[in-house]
Amino acid sequence: MIVGATTLIVMNTLIFGFVTWLPSFFVQEGLSIVTSFRYSLSMSLGAPLGSAIGAFAADSWGRKPTIVGASLLTIALGGIYPFIHQPVALITIGFLLTVPIYILVATLFAIYVPELFPTEVRLRAAGICNTFGRGATILTPFVAVALFRSYGIRGVLGMMIGFLIVQILIVLRFGIEPKKRRLEDLE
Repeated sequence: MIVGATTLIVMNTLIFGFVTWLPSFFVQEGLSIVTSFRYSLSMSLGAPLGSAIGAFAADSWGRKPTIVGASLLTIALGGIYPFIHQPVALITIGFLLTVPIYILVATLFAIYVPELFPTEVRLRAAGICNTFGRGATILTPFVAVALFRSYGIRGVLGMMIGFLIVQILIVLRFGIEPKKRRLEDLE
């Protein structure tokens, strides 16, 4: 249960603490609403690509390697992102940052978390994990705004990177690898 809840908390934090706040961050940094929307739209085009990669990578490489790899890539790109100020580079890094975030979305929400539980409790257990994830969705905007006010985009990305590190450690320590195994054999 801890693996499922943690991964969904991290996933919701990435989406609702960073991705959905991008337009507001851009406006607060002095860009016009139109420019902010254009940047955000360009970056969000990485979402369908990341979801497709996540679906295929989880089956090819395995769930744990995909989760850890996408988390590490998100950390690396998230660490670079605050230092980019050139518009083309900002959009490019933002697009590349969105891809691994949505690799995680596809892998965690649709594939990995439901596979963590036996069939007789799968729906209930995944629902409980989703409840924790949605709980993070309630709190994340308040934390993201406070961090942005105090530390700018670096503070928000610092929170995101911290959650990703926790996710990596929990998945490596407690996660199971269900690749090419019957769900009945995972108990």
